Amino acid sequence: MAYSSLRRTHRADEYLCCLCCASRASVWDHCHEHGYVRGPVCASCNTFEGKGVDFLRRYGSVQHLLECRGCRETGTLPNRFHVDVVLGHLGDVERHGRCRYRPHAYRSEYFHGVHRITLYCPAHAATPSWTKDVTVAEAADLVRAFVKSVLSSASIG
Repeated sequence: MAYSSLRRTHRADEYLCCLCCASRASVWDHCHEHGYVRGPVCASCNTFEGKGVDFLRRYGSVQHLLECRGCRETGTLPNRFHVDVVLGHLGDVERHGRCRYRPHAYRSEYFHGVHRITLYCPAHAATPSWTKDVTVAEAADLVRAFVKSVLSSASIG
């Protein structure tokens, strides 16, 4: 349902938060890119949604984002989550040489269609950080693959 019509006919505080299922909702969470409602959320969960990678790792969060019909039909997430997907992916797959430790990945720069991601591994005192460039197109591909894996695992379970 479109956000503009729902908020005039239904109050969010008549429902429990669809993310934590424990607190009374305070707002209708909606996709700013497509305008579709995802569900009622409490203030705490609404704030946590802005936490990027941490939010995406929370059980049910990506499925919640895909409650937006536009995101689900295009097989993607809102643009503001694209770098977060990339950061999570690089944290999972990049290593400092043969290091077994997972590095911390964070966005440091964006220029001319390229996200320059800085990775940091505290296990390497001499050279603890390095960069990885990811184009906008590569980021979009990673997001589509991420969404596809979430949707396929949700249909199995």
